[in-house]
Amino acid sequence: MKNSLLVMVVVVTILVGGGPWAIREAHCAGPVIQVVEINGHRTRFDNANPASVRYLLIDPNNADPTIDGFAPIDPIAALTLFIGGDGTLNLTLTQQNTGSTNFLARTRYHFAAEGYVVALVDAASDFLAHNHDDTTDANGFLHGSALRGHRLPNRLHGDKYLQDLAAVMNDLRGRYPNLPLWAVGTSQGTISAAVAAANVSPPPDGIVLTSSLTGPSALGDLRSVDLESINVPALIVTNEDDACPVTKPEDSKALKMRFTSSPRVRVRNFDGGSTSLSDPCESLSGHGFFGIEQKVIEAVTKWIKRAEQ
Repeated sequence: MKNSLLVMVVVVTILVGGGPWAIREAHCAGPVIQVVEINGHRTRFDNANPASVRYLLIDPNNADPTIDGFAPIDPIAALTLFIGGDGTLNLTLTQQNTGSTNFLARTRYHFAAEGYVVALVDAASDFLAHNHDDTTDANGFLHGSALRGHRLPNRLHGDKYLQDLAAVMNDLRGRYPNLPLWAVGTSQGTISAAVAAANVSPPPDGIVLTSSLTGPSALGDLRSVDLESINVPALIVTNEDDACPVTKPEDSKALKMRFTSSPRVRVRNFDGGSTSLSDPCESLSGHGFFGIEQKVIEAVTKWIKRAEQ
């Protein structure tokens, strides 16, 4: 199941009903890959117009052997992937490539090849247009462009972001009612995955935190998430060679202890990889499991499969 998920570039845009808001899809031939746009689930924070949020959906079960070169793969679960940094992918409706080197963005096909539906989530339209240098708001919280400093519900525009998380998760549950839904985050995206489990109802069926943002970070970190209330399985993945000062691998044991309501928690440690091609908090380094991606993906997907059995 290591076949590449190649898709033709023929695209047709359709409108799909069946929810309280409009869902627009760009269907690529297959459609193994499509970009889904959710409209009208909330208003924008910068004007009174409806906001939209997009995600790149990869469904290996939709494969056509004559087009894609591999047989359909029965999925084990659906995974929502939350990248770190400012959370932006700037997806278009006809897009297949992201241009992002983020760990989860560049390994999205690895997850799909292991038998998972993958939803790589972009920031919503108003966050994409939200561009300014880091500054402090009236409550003393630091925030910046896009999702920087806005992922926590108690932060500026955090309530809007929480609605985005719920909209994406509800849409995926509607598409795949018989599949468990997991939230997977890396670096600052671990805040998104944890908030989804602690604050969205219903929560995901499990979460995976890679290069967890334990902090301290003025933009917000996992110390401000109610991890003690999370009652789904949680996997914490670290790299001993992660030299980013806010995602220290040695913090993983204390992080695990906070999941007091979770029925199953494990820390999985890795080390090694390729020579870093970025600074320690960027993705082409130990922080982003650079050079050991497949090893990490196989361990994560096997753990999820066991948790669902």
